[in-house]
Amino acid sequence: RRWSPCETCARPPVCGPGRGDDRLPMATFRDGVDDLVLLDAPSNETILATLKSRYAADKIHTAIGPVMVIVNPYRMIQGAYGPTVMKKYAGTHSWEEPPHVYASAEAIYSALLTNGVNQCVIITGESGSGKTETSKKIMEYISYVSGKSAEVQRVKDLILQSNPLLEAF
Repeated sequence: RRWSPCETCARPPVCGPGRGDDRLPMATFRDGVDDLVLLDAPSNETILATLKSRYAADKIHTAIGPVMVIVNPYRMIQGAYGPTVMKKYAGTHSWEEPPHVYASAEAIYSALLTNGVNQCVIITGESGSGKTETSKKIMEYISYVSGKSAEVQRVKDLILQSNPLLEAF
């Protein structure tokens, strides 16, 4: 390793000057970085090469700081989604697990609970890029972590049923 964990947050030292270890990791696309912010020489070429490398390894989720890039595999990836994976991301911070739509959903849900302020997710892409599936995964995750009472279940059902309405726009 070319870096030491930050003394403040125990993650790679990307938290900035004055907070733990100020030395940034030097990473290239060959390192298969989870977060493109960690590339030492970000360029169109290194970003594309990183995404291609991760895609080839069935790692379709890549972070760019708080932004998530998901490359549609046009097939199901065994073990990529479901209750077992949701449990892994529940209650975690985004840097504690590899990038995943569930990590983004957890950040949204945590911010909603912590700040008590409505949250917004922007999912963009071309036709067939996986926007509908991504929105379903976020709604399934929120449904998974939000509880089991009758009222919570009613709200979950309403949210999950709203997807066709959202698709109309």
